[in-house]
Amino acid sequence: MEKKKETRILLLRIMMGICTVVFVVSGFLLVQDYIRTSRQQKTFDTLTERFTEKPVPDMAEPEQVAGGEEEEQLPSDRKWKLWWEEQAQERFAVYQSMKEENPDMIGWIRIEGTNIDYPVMQTPGSADYYLHRDFYKNKSSYGTPYLAETCRYTDPRTSLLISGHHMKNGSMFAQLQNYTEQAFCSEHPYVQFDTMDEAGSYEVAAVIKLSASGDQTIWQDLLYPQKDGDFAGAWERMKAQSFYDTGVEISEEDELLALVTCEYTLKNGRIMLVAKRIL
Repeated sequence: MEKKKETRILLLRIMMGICTVVFVVSGFLLVQDYIRTSRQQKTFDTLTERFTEKPVPDMAEPEQVAGGEEEEQLPSDRKWKLWWEEQAQERFAVYQSMKEENPDMIGWIRIEGTNIDYPVMQTPGSADYYLHRDFYKNKSSYGTPYLAETCRYTDPRTSLLISGHHMKNGSMFAQLQNYTEQAFCSEHPYVQFDTMDEAGSYEVAAVIKLSASGDQTIWQDLLYPQKDGDFAGAWERMKAQSFYDTGVEISEEDELLALVTCEYTLKNGRIMLVAKRIL
């Protein structure tokens, strides 16, 4: 009887020891993950801090500007474009300083009112190089938004496809998920994508979800049509599958920008936002 008791005590101590080890290791991994995550976010924060903050115009109220003898009421989309253009030269100088640090940088993506505010990279010949690397090419679970290697952002320009991670803490492209709600799109209808020396402003036209392991022709035929009818058919399909009608129409002559990130209600799901260039 005494021997059984000692055995039970020994087993209990072993179990407590195992639990203690698991607790300590788990705590260490959590702390390590927190430090790594903080360091990765700090990298982007440091880059963003190079820009001088400028007041964002009130989109709700049209602005009056002198226009000869009369005053012109600027609609919100034009007011936004003027505001974005006014800051362009300062932004370009910052971009060039960043490109000196990493020649792979080809632009900057931003959606006002969200935390999508990041450099964009491209590495022809190494498609997903920045999927798990930060701006300085260090290993990173955040990665860095990157332009598909087949895209051209200089003349002759193609439609543009930029990918970014959907992080659980809401960083990177996670807020694209909010575009499944029309109210969010109405509050954030414009996407800014600058190349190194050219300002770009885009208006959201459609938002869909799809599986990366399923049919991809809906966006491939829209962004990169190969034959007559591809674009028109793809646009009709995309409008039908869009979460809502944005009221924005696009044509084959428009310059298009697509942003894509993971979506978790589908197996291997993706959220894709398609916007047309207005500046």
